Amino acid sequence: MLPVNEMNKTFKKILNNASELFAEKGYEGTIMDELCIRSGVNKASIYYHFKDKSNLYEVVLTKLFSEVADQIIVAVSSQTAPLEQLKSFIETFAQETYQNKQMPATLMREIASGGKNMPIPARKQMQRILQTLSSILKEGAEQQVFKQVDPLTTHFIIIGSLCFFSTSEPMRQAIESEHPLDPDLNSIIAEIYSLISSAIILN
Repeated sequence: MLPVNEMNKTFKKILNNASELFAEKGYEGTIMDELCIRSGVNKASIYYHFKDKSNLYEVVLTKLFSEVADQIIVAVSSQTAPLEQLKSFIETFAQETYQNKQMPATLMREIASGGKNMPIPARKQMQRILQTLSSILKEGAEQQVFKQVDPLTTHFIIIGSLCFFSTSEPMRQAIESEHPLDPDLNSIIAEIYSLISSAIILN
């Protein structure tokens, strides 16, 4: 048996390469033979660390989604005013998903397929993100700062826009233009915050 540090190294190598493959090709398009080649390990090693492909997918997605959810919750909890919490929510989701594009890529693949392969533990991490936004909106309404709005619709607008911004970047950059029209990350954060806050703030 491998020493513990070597097992951990192999585990991380498989996990990192699986994250890339699932983001690129989705659950059904990811082949274990290709993962073996990318990771430099054999199938026995993969199945030693992960029960099967579905278990590997569950571990990958839960890790990707939980890391974003954790950062959002920490950032939002550092603010007290609902408007600042909303801004922090948008900023943190945008920054985390832009830095690790595997998360929005896998999320959008699952959305496109109706979530048929989405593991329950990964769904729960997305629910944590929605619940955080719901709490912000509820608190804002109770303080008479925000209108009463549907949290899920607001969630779709924020998450959908930022995921699309992140995953479509290579396509946008491939379009030749004398004057690039794409906003940068800070600009898209500011724009989404402006649009959402303008729509929900009580006059």
